[in-house]
Amino acid sequence: MAHPDNDESAPRAPQVCSHCKSIKKGCDKRLPSCSQCIKRRAVCRYGEPEEPRRSGSEATASRTASPLGINQRLASTWTSIPRSLRSRLCPCLQLSLLLMNSLSEVLPPNTLDPRSTPEFTTTDSVIASQVSQIIRVEGKHLEEILLNYFESIHLWLPIMSRKRFHDRYTDFQTAPSADFAILLLTMRLITQHPSTDPELDQDREVFYLATKTLLAQVQAFIPSSLYLVQASVILSHYEHAHGMIEAAYVTIGTTARMASALGLHNKPCSAELEGSDAWLEDEEALSTWWGLVICDRTISCDSRMNGRPLATRPIRENDYLPLEHEEMDRGGNYSQPTFRYFVSATHLPSVGSFGREAQAIYLYDKVRFSIETGDSVVAKLYHLGRELQGLLAVVMEQLDGRWGIYCGATQMLITGLYMLHQTAHGQLPDPDTPANYKQTIEAALSTLTRMVIDISYAFNRESQTFNVDHLAPGVAHIVRCAQHHILTAKDFHNQRWLEDFEQLRRMLTYFNRRWVVAGMELHRLNETVEMSMAMHI
Repeated sequence: MAHPDNDESAPRAPQVCSHCKSIKKGCDKRLPSCSQCIKRRAVCRYGEPEEPRRSGSEATASRTASPLGINQRLASTWTSIPRSLRSRLCPCLQLSLLLMNSLSEVLPPNTLDPRSTPEFTTTDSVIASQVSQIIRVEGKHLEEILLNYFESIHLWLPIMSRKRFHDRYTDFQTAPSADFAILLLTMRLITQHPSTDPELDQDREVFYLATKTLLAQVQAFIPSSLYLVQASVILSHYEHAHGMIEAAYVTIGTTARMASALGLHNKPCSAELEGSDAWLEDEEALSTWWGLVICDRTISCDSRMNGRPLATRPIRENDYLPLEHEEMDRGGNYSQPTFRYFVSATHLPSVGSFGREAQAIYLYDKVRFSIETGDSVVAKLYHLGRELQGLLAVVMEQLDGRWGIYCGATQMLITGLYMLHQTAHGQLPDPDTPANYKQTIEAALSTLTRMVIDISYAFNRESQTFNVDHLAPGVAHIVRCAQHHILTAKDFHNQRWLEDFEQLRRMLTYFNRRWVVAGMELHRLNETVEMSMAMHI
C-alpha cells in the first residue's frame, strides 16, 4: 500500500535509495520503502554510501600518486602475461585473471593497511570502474566503440534513442551507474569481430564470459531497469549470432522476465509531446520490447528449439508498431503525437525496416500458433500463405535492389512460408482438400528455394559494396530453407545445381567473417550435400 502523502511524521532515510538514484527519479526517502519503489514494485535499498564526484584529472592524479600495492599487482595480472601463454590456460582461469585485473582501480593501494580507504564505495562506481578497465585492456576508446555501434548494429537493432543515450552517457562521466556500464560492455561485445587468429579469438570468448558474469552480478545487486533489459537483448543477439543457441535461449528468457517486471510487455506508444524526454523514454521502452520479441522469434527459428516455448507473449493484432531509428534519433521541436498504426496493418505502403520486421513476426506467430495447436494447417494454408506472400511482395518492392534494409523482415517471412508449407506437406488432407494439393505445396517449396538461391546470387554480386555489419545475423538462417532443393536433387553433376550450391556456400562464407552462426550453417549445408550424394550412389 502506498504511503499517505500528508504523513510528515513518517520515518525517513538520510539519503535516496539506490533504485531511485539509478533511474534518476525523485525519492521521498520513506521507510521501509519509498513511494517510487512501491509504485514500480522494486526492491528499495538504503545505506550505500554516496560516491564523491571528482573530476577526471583528480581521479587520475589520485591513481598516479598511489604507492605500489595490491592494485598495481592486480593490474599486471592480465597485461603482463603474454597472450600465447594466456591461451594455454583454461577459460575459467583466463576469466578470473581478467576480472582480477578489472579490480585494480577499485581496491585501495594497500588492502592490508587498516588506515587505507577504498576509492570506490558503491555498486555503481565499482561496476563502472571494472567495465572501464576491461574495455581499456583491449586498447579501445569507448567513443570509437559507441560510434561503431550506432553506425552498424543500431541500424538493424534500433532499441535505443541515440539522443537519449548520449545524454545519459554525458551524465555517466560524473554519475556512473552499474546498469548503464553493463550496457556499454555489451555494446563493445557485439561490435567485436571473430578473428582467424585462435589466440585473439580466445580473448573475445573471455570478454564474453566477463560480460555475462558482470551482468549476472549487477542483476543480483540492483533492481531491473531498461538499461539492463537492453544489455540483455544485445547479449542474446550476440549469443545467437555466434552459435551459442542454448545460452541465447536462457538469456532471452531471463530478459523477458525483467521486461515484464518493468511492464514493457504491455507498453503502448507514447501519448506525450513528440520530441520530449518523456516521449523518447516511452518510445524507447516500446522499441526495446520489440527488439526482445524479434530476438526471441529469431532464436526459435533454430531447429534445435523445436517444441520449446517462446519467452514472450504472442503478438496481438492491436500492438503498436515501433518507431524507426531515424525517428527516435532525429529529435527536433515538440509537437502533438502523430497517429500510430497497429502491427496488423500489413497493407501500409510506407513502413520502415523495423516496423516491417515486427509485422513479419506477427505473421510468423500466426503460423507457429497454427502448428502448435495441432489444427489442420492445410485448411489455413491459403489464408496464411496469402498474408505472408502479400507482405513479402511489399517488402521486396521496398527493397528495390538495396541491401542492408528489410533483411530481418525478409528472413522471417521466408521462414514463415517455409514452415507453413513444410508442415502442410506432412499432414493428411481434409476431405474437401483438392486432389493436387501435394503438388501445389511442392511447387511452393521449390519456389521458396529458388527465391533463397536468387537472393544468394544477388548478395554475392553486391557483397563488396556494403558493410556486413549492417546485416542482421539471422539472414543466414534462410539458407536452411534451400535444403529442400538440395535434398530433392537427382543429378549432383548438373552444372546449374553445382552453381546454385556454390552461391549458397559463398554467401555463408561471407557472413561467417562476421557471425559464427553462418559458419555453422555452412557446415550443416556441406553435411546435407554429402549425405544426399551418399544416398544416390
